[in-house]
Amino acid sequence: MYSLILDSSYKDLVVGIAKDNVVIENINYECFQRQSELMIVEIENALKRNNINPKEINEVLVALGPGSYTGVRIALTIAKVYCYALKIPCYAFSSLKVLQNYSKPSICLINARSSRSYVGVYEKNNCLIPDQVMKNEDVIKYIENHRDFAICGDTDYLEIEGYKANIPSNMVALKNEDDLVKDIMALKAVYLKD
Repeated sequence: MYSLILDSSYKDLVVGIAKDNVVIENINYECFQRQSELMIVEIENALKRNNINPKEINEVLVALGPGSYTGVRIALTIAKVYCYALKIPCYAFSSLKVLQNYSKPSICLINARSSRSYVGVYEKNNCLIPDQVMKNEDVIKYIENHRDFAICGDTDYLEIEGYKANIPSNMVALKNEDDLVKDIMALKAVYLKD
């Protein structure tokens, strides 16, 4: 069974392929505001490198936000087209949840700009604090009060070194029936506001 794994919710372009829940292809590089140009190309190249016909994809795993307004929609649109055309299941995840350090509770962050962060706190499949927008000063205070938690995501904007997740592996590990999309045409991106 082949899984196609996609995330374009922030700076990075992420394309992965898993065979029987083991990641065999992991493309992940900074590509801010160019994901729409390169994601399809990277998918095609990954499939070719692994001798997989696109029709052999059995499911799609995708991050659905929060994150960049346009970025989130790129991976989500590709996922919807694949799933609808091939009549295969889709699993959708919080863009923050997939950033976690799977070995410990994790404060997952994405820059929301204007001195704000998208924040979610996770421990594996357990959500400790739901995804929300917080002022960066409040994020720093939360981090200071939870020093035993991993700080995950692109945290350079906070001048903190963060854990860089293996997003395809995290999506495969986190996948469960709660993430299964019931109606692919009704799947929408998650955009958070203050």
